[in-house]
Amino acid sequence: MRIIPVASGKGGVGKTTFCLNLALTLSKYGQTVLIDLDPGTSSLRSFLDMPIKKDIFHFLKKDIPIDECITPLNTNLDPEGLFKKFYLIASPKNFVHDIVNFSDQIKTKLIRGINSIKADYVIIDNKAGLDTNVIDFLPVTNTGILIFTPKVKAATLTAAEMVRAAIFRICRTLFTQQEQFSFSLYQSKDKSENSRVITSIKEKIDEICGYDEGSFEDFLIELGKKFKNNIIIRTIRQFIENYRVYFVLNQFDSVQESADRVIKPFVERIYSSISSKISVNNLGWLVEDKEIKKSVEYGLPYLLMQHYRKKQGHKKLNSWYSELKSSVGINEKKHKKDIDIKKITDNEIDRQLNLLNKMYTHGCGKDPLTNLDFIVEGIKGIGLSSAQDLGMRKILSNQEILRNF
Repeated sequence: MRIIPVASGKGGVGKTTFCLNLALTLSKYGQTVLIDLDPGTSSLRSFLDMPIKKDIFHFLKKDIPIDECITPLNTNLDPEGLFKKFYLIASPKNFVHDIVNFSDQIKTKLIRGINSIKADYVIIDNKAGLDTNVIDFLPVTNTGILIFTPKVKAATLTAAEMVRAAIFRICRTLFTQQEQFSFSLYQSKDKSENSRVITSIKEKIDEICGYDEGSFEDFLIELGKKFKNNIIIRTIRQFIENYRVYFVLNQFDSVQESADRVIKPFVERIYSSISSKISVNNLGWLVEDKEIKKSVEYGLPYLLMQHYRKKQGHKKLNSWYSELKSSVGINEKKHKKDIDIKKITDNEIDRQLNLLNKMYTHGCGKDPLTNLDFIVEGIKGIGLSSAQDLGMRKILSNQEILRNF
């Protein structure tokens, strides 16, 4: 099973529409469960005009097994069974305070329930915005899929803040168990050294989050000079250097508009405040399309509407995908410490712009069906590579995160 959370910095970027059509596309290749974790609005439930007998409320409050809360696509929506491997776990129909706000007990039960699902893919439609109840459902090694659009500029910077919050969440988790972490990694003859390092890192995390002064990478370099060969510092730097950011552009209309309003500010923010070693990867886009808007108005998923109206199969990817595949994974290039951060940032922005142009030139930008196929092929390709990581096999608790490190 692969769990892939989808998050957005702001509402109004089309996250729920994307999640639904992504899950439908993935269901062509394996059993796929889409989970609505936005209980305050229940957008998926409102979107799909079909009866739902049991939802997250019944699992969390009535102790109904989570498998019994999984609903297949109604035959009225899919009479030919085209998406028979698609399933949905809906949010509660009405407002339930401790489900909307995810108390610790509710969160723990929900995580265990999600981890127990038997499926090839689990797509989590997170609530919009920067929230601990979103961050805690993200993977340790990557962001899952972030979605934003040139049409909502504020969503881009908020998505960058989400990356920072996800990384610092892991760092904080390590240092909340200071004695255990320090003891397990202890190497220095000076018994107080690791404690001083941990205290310094904790203070810097709070400083960057609260006042946004300097990059975390620069701080770790300086700390490494002060405490040479300290394994704690090496562990954190290795974690950051291997961290992957994956994003999808929605309502895509122009390469240049996306570069100016999304790519450039997003990369600059991550590189300047966290690290230039982080890998930033574009999984693709969804073009701005009138048919998608109609599907929302009709309450019928775009993929279903296209299939049953036109009676034609989905478009398949062209052979050119293999040429782009290498650009989707980890950015393997290593940067020297003394290279100007502006040059590194400009190089990454150029790389992203070249990728957009290449994808657009080779036909990835023509229609949403092709867009979705491209994104799904990218997800499948990343999943087959041991050198790359997207999503997670299970949602980890804080104790499990600590044990992994």
